[in-house]
Amino acid sequence: MMKKIILLFVLSLPVILVIVLVRTFFYPSLQVKTETVPHLEIGDEAIERFAQSLRIVTISWQEAEKFDSAAFDAFHVHLQTSFPLVDSLIERKVISDYSLLYIWKGSNPSLKPALFMAHQDVVPIDPLSINDWRHPPFDGVVDSGFVFGRGTIDIKSQLIGLLEAAEMLLQDGFQPQRTILFAFGHDEELGGYHGAREIAAYLKANNLHPEFIMDEGGAVLHGTVPGIPDDVPVAIIGIAEKGYVSFELTVEDAGGHSSMPPKNSAIGILSSAITKIENNPYPLELDGAGGLIFDFVGPEMTFPLNMFFANKWLFAPLIKKELNAKNSTRATMHTTTAVTVFHSGEKENVLPVKAKAIVNHRLMPGVNLELAQRRLQQVIADERVKVAVAERHEVNEATPVSDVTDTNFLLLQKTIAQIFPDAIAAPYLDVGGTDCKHYVELTNNIYRFQPSRLHDSDLKRIHGTDERLSVDSYKESVNFFRQIILNAGNSTH
Repeated sequence: MMKKIILLFVLSLPVILVIVLVRTFFYPSLQVKTETVPHLEIGDEAIERFAQSLRIVTISWQEAEKFDSAAFDAFHVHLQTSFPLVDSLIERKVISDYSLLYIWKGSNPSLKPALFMAHQDVVPIDPLSINDWRHPPFDGVVDSGFVFGRGTIDIKSQLIGLLEAAEMLLQDGFQPQRTILFAFGHDEELGGYHGAREIAAYLKANNLHPEFIMDEGGAVLHGTVPGIPDDVPVAIIGIAEKGYVSFELTVEDAGGHSSMPPKNSAIGILSSAITKIENNPYPLELDGAGGLIFDFVGPEMTFPLNMFFANKWLFAPLIKKELNAKNSTRATMHTTTAVTVFHSGEKENVLPVKAKAIVNHRLMPGVNLELAQRRLQQVIADERVKVAVAERHEVNEATPVSDVTDTNFLLLQKTIAQIFPDAIAAPYLDVGGTDCKHYVELTNNIYRFQPSRLHDSDLKRIHGTDERLSVDSYKESVNFFRQIILNAGNSTH
């Protein structure tokens, strides 16, 4: 019997090889072909307007009493004085005192609006890192071809860039057919519950359901996508974002003196549960939202790498092994669990009466809160460990996955090809969170993309030390915003 199986396997090898090679040879590219457009000159005065926005300290503090309303008021004044045509010709609404909604009315009211998003707030600076900055984080210094400061990448570049592009188009007399909306929340770094959520409620109440939404998220990445050479950038477009929930694990015990310990202490029981969680991760999903990126970048790879992705039916185990080796790629392929807090014990000779841990989950689309809690209990398999949703922690389900075959996704791909002709455009799953989660009831077409060229070293600067953006990248992004407003404003589908 075994000889027959081996013989059958040997005989089938040529057939498998032919199938693999044929699928590789006919592996279709999903890139949009279009003509590039000339980049307009962006002057130094535009860079100064961007730099000046960084000097206004619009921090979102966890402690509500630290909120500086004067800073946000000053930021609004800066927008009004920097972009006078936007201020005079586009309707502006202030929502929740500090969030902004701009309504650039189109000439054709039958067309749904296009919504472009960013946020005004930035995260605080770690006091221990202040001396490690090349320039003070709120000085907005332009040096050696870079603009330095908190918010350069996340994400005043998007907010100021959008208004810069709008001002340019207004100077040219552009009138969109489709209404263009700009939504700039003021508390995205705290979840957007007073900003983006209230803007979304206003849009819903006024029947302003966007044709599509574009917010921050992916970027034009250099040297970060496996299998793609460093000199070939990949413009990644977020089509969904993971859900977020933290579970609290609690073990209660009688306590007592450490000289007469039980076989299993509260700490020991909880530690065993945590070990089980870390030893039983969610399986990787090549065919889920996270795996779509390889349908777009796979055909652009050279042989033999393209062969592996053209034949996932055969090489899936090898692909998963490679993706599993790196935290960043692994995170996009499955629901992640991370033990982030552990509390127990007060004194070295006293047995604790309680042990508590927090396990943070980032949920893949299709894994809801209930499923995650049930699986956690099954993995732990110990009734002594109580599992509950952690109180006073953010809870969000994963967002729906936007269709990559929709005309709106293709419009975004087209604009990327026009401004970044050297880039491969591809969808990806956002493992973090954005204000987009508050808009999911308004449209099925939500994309997360910021047109900034970033390298691996830049990604560490987001929310970190020495945040900066190159002057050339900012100028390129303004050209992108101008072009996508033109494309969206003139689109009649």
